[in-house]
Amino acid sequence: MSKVKKDKIKETEKEQKNTEEVKEKETAAEENEPEKAEKNDFDELIKAKEERVYGKDREEEPEEEIGPMTFRKKLEFFWEYYKWFVIIPSIIIVIVVVMIVSYLDESRERALELSIMNAVNLPELMYVVEHDYTAYTGGEVSAKDIRIESDLQYPNTETGEIFGDKYVISMQKFNSMVLASRVDVAVTNTWVANAYSVTDAILDLREIFDEEFLNEHSDIIYYSRDSKGEEIPVGFYVGSELFMEAYEEDTPPIVISFDSSKHPEEAVRFMEWIISE
Repeated sequence: MSKVKKDKIKETEKEQKNTEEVKEKETAAEENEPEKAEKNDFDELIKAKEERVYGKDREEEPEEEIGPMTFRKKLEFFWEYYKWFVIIPSIIIVIVVVMIVSYLDESRERALELSIMNAVNLPELMYVVEHDYTAYTGGEVSAKDIRIESDLQYPNTETGEIFGDKYVISMQKFNSMVLASRVDVAVTNTWVANAYSVTDAILDLREIFDEEFLNEHSDIIYYSRDSKGEEIPVGFYVGSELFMEAYEEDTPPIVISFDSSKHPEEAVRFMEWIISE
C-alpha cells in the first residue's frame, strides 16, 4: 500500500473519531438541558417571591448614605452593639474585687476577738465596745482592731431540752471559733462557761490575774468545774447596766476567756474594763 493511501486512511479515522466526540457532547448537552431548565425555573420562582414580599428586587433598593459619625453617635453605636461586652466583664471584676477585699478583711489579724452571746440590744453593746473600750485603751486599739461576733445563740443545754437547727448551727459555729483561736473573750451565760469548763477550754482566771486582783473582785467571780471536777474561777459577773439589760434578769451575763486565745493580754485588759463599768 502506498504512503498516500495510508495517510488518507489515517485522516478518515481521525475525522470519524472527532465526529463521534461531537455527537457525545451533543447528547450530553441534550440530557443536561432539563436540569438547567429546572434550575432556571427555580431561580425565577425565588425571584418572584422576593418581589412579592419586598415589593421590588432587594438589589435595586438604594443604599442608605451614611455620613460622618459624631462622637455622640459613635458612643450610641458602641453602646447599642457592644454594651454587654462591657457590662458583663465589669460585673465580674466588681464581684471578684469585693470577694478579695472581704477575704483580706476577714483574714486580717485583730487585736481582740470578742463574742457576745444570747444578748439583745446588740447595736448599743457594740457601740459601747467600739467607743468606750477603745477610749479605755488610750487609742492603742481602734474599732477596726476588734472583731465582734454578735449573732451567736447558745441555749441552756443543762435543761436537757432539744433545740432546733438554728441553735445547733450557732453552737457549732462558736465551737469551731474556739478551736480556731477566734475567741479571746466572750460575754455570755453561766451554762456556756460550764459547758466549756469541763473540757478545760476556759482559761482559769488564776493564770492571768494575780491573787490580789482576784481577792478584790471575789464577790463577782464565777466558779465552774474543770475536767477533774475541781472548782476553778472562770469568769466575772458583768455589772454594767447596759450589759445586764441585754440579758434576762435570772441569767446575768459573765465575761470569760479561753485557753486558745491568741491575745491573752488584750483579753485581760477587756475584762478589767468591763467589770469596772
